Formats: sequence, C-alpha cells, structure tokens
Amino acid sequence: MKSIRLEGFDLNLLKLFVALAETGSVTAAAARVGLTQPAASNALGRMRRILDDPLFLRSQNAMVPSRYAAEVLPAVQTALSTMIDALNRASSFQPGESRRRFRMSLSGLGEAMFLPALARAVVAEAPFVTLENAPVPLADLGQGLMSGRIDLAIGLVTLADPGVETITLYTERYVAICAPDDPAPPQTPAALKGAALLIAAPAATYAGEIGAILARLGLETNPSLVIREFAALPDLLAGGHYVAIVPARYGEMLARAGRARLLPITLGQAETPVNMVWAAHSMGDAGFRWFRSLVERAIRQPAAPGPDPSATGARGALSAVPPPGAAVPPHGKSRPDPDPDGQ
Repeated sequence: MKSIRLEGFDLNLLKLFVALAETGSVTAAAARVGLTQPAASNALGRMRRILDDPLFLRSQNAMVPSRYAAEVLPAVQTALSTMIDALNRASSFQPGESRRRFRMSLSGLGEAMFLPALARAVVAEAPFVTLENAPVPLADLGQGLMSGRIDLAIGLVTLADPGVETITLYTERYVAICAPDDPAPPQTPAALKGAALLIAAPAATYAGEIGAILARLGLETNPSLVIREFAALPDLLAGGHYVAIVPARYGEMLARAGRARLLPITLGQAETPVNMVWAAHSMGDAGFRWFRSLVERAIRQPAAPGPDPSATGARGALSAVPPPGAAVPPHGKSRPDPDPDGQ
C-alpha cells in the first residue's frame, strides 16, 4: 500500500481528478472545474507528485487513467459526491422536506414556557423536523454549543465564551399568583408577610433572582415551601394554601389556563433579560439559520391577551381580586387585613 502525504491536497484536486477521468481531456476538465488549461496541467502535476503515480496517460484520442487511478476512481467519485451533497444541504435548507433533529438546552420551566409555541411553529413550517430538549449544565454550555451537542440554549444565561453569540428575546419580571378560587389572597407586599409563600427556585437559573426579591420585601425567612422545579407548582397552588412568586410569563401562562390568578402586587424588581445563545460558526448552516429565526419569532411573539384583570367575576389568573374587607375563611397561614395605605 502506498504511503501518501496529503499536505497540499485539496478538494479542487479531487474534482479535477474526477473531471479528467470523465472527460479524458485536460482542456475539457479545466473548463468543467473553472480552471485555465495551464492551471489544470499544473494541478495534475501536483497530484502526480503527491500520489507518486502518472494517474493519466496520453493515448491517441484521450487521456486514460493509469491502473492506480482506475482502481481508486469509484471511491473518489462516491466520496466527492457525498461531500458535495452534504455541503449543498448545509447551504440550502427546505423546512417542509427536512427530517433534521434540532437540539436545545432548556430548563424545566423553559420546556413549559417555550416548547408549546415552538412545537406549533415547527409543525406549521417543518412537519418532519424533530425537536429535542437536551439540557446542558451551565458550566458546560459553551462547550456544548461549540461542539454541536446542542444547537442553542434559552434562559437567564450570559456566556463570555469566545465564539458564542447572544440576543435578548424578552425581559422578565416576577409576579405573585394564587389559586384561581382563592377567596381573599394578599393584595399588597406587606400582606405577603402573612401568606404561605411557595417559592420555585432552580439553583442554576432563578434562585438568585427570587432570593433578591424576597430580601427586598423582607421575606427571606418567610417561605413555607421551596421547590427546585416548577412542575409541581400548579398542583400545589390548587390547594388554596399558597401564594407563589414566579416569572411573569409563567404566571400569565397559568392564568390563561385557569390554573392561577395574578395578584396586583408590585414586587419592585428590575426586569431580567431572557437570552438565546448559540455558536457563531453555526450561522454558516442554512438549517440552523432557519431554526434560530423560528425560535426568535415564536418566543418574541406576544402572548394572546387574557381577560381584563379589572373585570369583576372573570375567572383564571386575571380574574378580579376580592376587595379589602371581604370575608375570609381560615386557611393556610393567618393573613392580616390588607394595609389600606398599600404599604
């Protein structure tokens, strides 16, 4: 077996090799691959030196492959065709026909908040595409993006890794919510001190934000229940015992589903950016560009408006909160009458 040194061997030489075999003419092969005849002759000389074989021999009517060239030609033709097809697929993406799999890194809350809208958008544009949530720890996120393990990530993430790009999809704030049928929930920050607080604080994402809010309101020692994921929160809330502090988009989602009620309590925190991050080199892939654009459109699109929160009798999270002084059956922690001054 020959020992070949491939330094200086490039894709254009293989294209010329196949063109020479198929045309039998240096002039015709040069025209096919976009070279001048002298440049093609020089390239053939390079291949002969690298492969240590004449490759093509002049006959009466054409250039014919040497025994070595004829032997390797089928494999080279197949490999070159496969490579060109792959490169063309990367630069030309047809969503309606693609069966590609796109992987994202989302938290449990991210799944609940973003995947329904993303799935609807994908089904509408690319019904055969597969979406997969493949969560990556924050410490490994940059490497996961750069290696292609995931295509993008969404959340309260900011990466300083070189080669990673970021855009802000929206800014998040926090709201207080209760069960939709809670007859007398707290209506002021002061009244929260007498409430049974339910806090969902995933360690890698929202924990710091929630902690800062509780400290600002003087409630850092007040939570009755702290959970690390959001999956159980709606069922815990349904018992009517708890008031939860959650990201506004999540609270509004529960409201529209009739699983919570938004409370008119100003928590006084700054809005926090929710970002999408991806590897810059992925932008050379037409399929990724389509996916990134779809994600941005689906998540930035404002949610459908719910009922007017001032509309008395409206059910769900946006229903009206009973006025001060309403009868309150005992449940949960004792709650003092709301401060009429709203302090």
